[in-house]
Amino acid sequence: MHAVNIAEATLDLETSYRKSTGPGHPNDPQLVQGGGPSATYVQPSIAHVHDNTLFGYVGPFAGARSRLSIAPAFGSWRFTAGLVDYRRYIFVRPFTLAVRSMMFGRFGRDADQFPVFLGGTDLIRGYTSGSFLSHECVAATQQGSQSGCAELDQLIGSKIAVGNVELRFPLTRSLVLGFLPVGFPPIEGAIFYDIGMAWNDASTVKWKRDATDNPLLVRQPLRSWGTSIRANVFGLLIMRFDYTRPLDRSLKRSYWTISLGPTF
Repeated sequence: MHAVNIAEATLDLETSYRKSTGPGHPNDPQLVQGGGPSATYVQPSIAHVHDNTLFGYVGPFAGARSRLSIAPAFGSWRFTAGLVDYRRYIFVRPFTLAVRSMMFGRFGRDADQFPVFLGGTDLIRGYTSGSFLSHECVAATQQGSQSGCAELDQLIGSKIAVGNVELRFPLTRSLVLGFLPVGFPPIEGAIFYDIGMAWNDASTVKWKRDATDNPLLVRQPLRSWGTSIRANVFGLLIMRFDYTRPLDRSLKRSYWTISLGPTF
C-alpha cells in the first residue's frame, strides 16, 4: 500500500511593455510562480505472481511468467488499476519462441489522470514518439488532445493491450579475436511481431479505422514487425537494436531504434 500527494504549480514567464518605449523595448522578463489544485489518495494493492523462467545472457529463454494484480485508489482521486500479464518461453535448442500478452488499465472516475504511452520499445515497436515526422501531424490540434498531434494521441490512453511474438536465436556465444584479449559479447538475434492498442473510456474501438475517422476518438490495433539484435555488454548492461516496419501509420518505411534493458 502507498499514499500519494500530487500538487500542481505553474511557472509563468511574463514580459511587460511600457507605452513610452513601445513593443520593441520590453522590460526585463520575470518569473511568476502560482499554485494549483492538489490531490491525495491511498492505494492498496494485491497481486498473484508466478515465475519459473530461466534467464540467458539477454533475457528469459525457457519457462513462463505471469502477474495478476489489482490496486484501488481511495481519496481525492478514485480509480482502480488492474494488470494481467502472461509470458511463455518455448525452448527448442537453439531457438526460443517467446510470447507475451498483457492488458493494463485504470478504471473509474479519475482513470484518465495517469495516461499511458504505448509507443515505447518495451511495448510495441515502430511507434516511438520521436519517429513521428512533421508530415504525420499536419492536422490542427483538437480539443482534448494530449500531445497536440492526433497520430500520437492514438498511442495515449488510460488502458493498453499488447501482444508480442518473438523467435529468438543465438548469433554468438563467446567469440574471441585471435591472440588479442578482445572478444564479442554474447549476442542474440530475433524476428518479432507486435500488436497493441491504447484507449480511454470515451474511445470508439474498431479493428480497422475508416479514412475519415479521427485517431484521437477512434482507436484501432497498431501492428509492426521486424528484426532485433541484443548484446550483453560485459555483464553490465543489455543493448537492443530493433529494425522495425510499422504497418498502421503513414510512415511505412522501416527504421532503427536503440534501447537498454533485458527483453520481455
